[in-house]
Amino acid sequence: MSGGIFVKRYDDPERCSAAAAHHAWLTSLDADVRLPRLLARDARHLIFERLPGHTLEVADLPRVAATLGRLHAAAHGRELHAARLNQPHTTATGLVIPDFANPRRAALHRAAAAAGVDAAAVGTLLDRPSPPTAFYKDPNIRNYLVDGEDIAVVDFDDLTLAPFGYDLAGLLVTASMTYGRLDEQTLAYCVDAYRAAAAPHPFHAADLHQFAELHHLLTLRYLGRNGYRHPWPAVRPWPDPFSRS
Repeated sequence: MSGGIFVKRYDDPERCSAAAAHHAWLTSLDADVRLPRLLARDARHLIFERLPGHTLEVADLPRVAATLGRLHAAAHGRELHAARLNQPHTTATGLVIPDFANPRRAALHRAAAAAGVDAAAVGTLLDRPSPPTAFYKDPNIRNYLVDGEDIAVVDFDDLTLAPFGYDLAGLLVTASMTYGRLDEQTLAYCVDAYRAAAAPHPFHAADLHQFAELHHLLTLRYLGRNGYRHPWPAVRPWPDPFSRS
């Protein structure tokens, strides 16, 4: 359905204000990525234009990966080339983007303990060198709309600094937990599309595999809800990077 509006309600006015600021900053990147227009707001509501489209399917993943790459490259080129991963960054418009490690550390340790994973080994991934720095904006597959060849990015609640490739890993984890194990060709197309769009900012396959484990632990509590039907260990398309065997 096209036309009309979409109203996002927040219980916390601060969360509402933050989401509006995130949307404004992402829009300012001019990254050739479609975002819904914010039409109006009050203390607890954001009113967006309603965009046409459906939740992405497996065949759409490479185009979404390219969309992520364009957003990350634009953000790094315009502002985040001066950012450090583990220090909050204040943008030219005054938006404070939280660092990578601190917003995740406590939740990651709790999830690792619950999953029987070595929290110390996984936790070292949070303390990464800088730069280059990109950002995280919840890459859950439900936060994109596909309309033919057009990809729109929606949901602006969360924003932190993150390494290049981190959101790509989240996209692949949430797709796998929803649709099942991804085939090697789809994975290769996604990585190639992201790398081409985010060039020249590199990331390595080992980074992608390790970032996926962070997303797995931080998404684990949603298994069985929100469309997440497949446990990541059952659909992981590569060896467990933290396996002790």
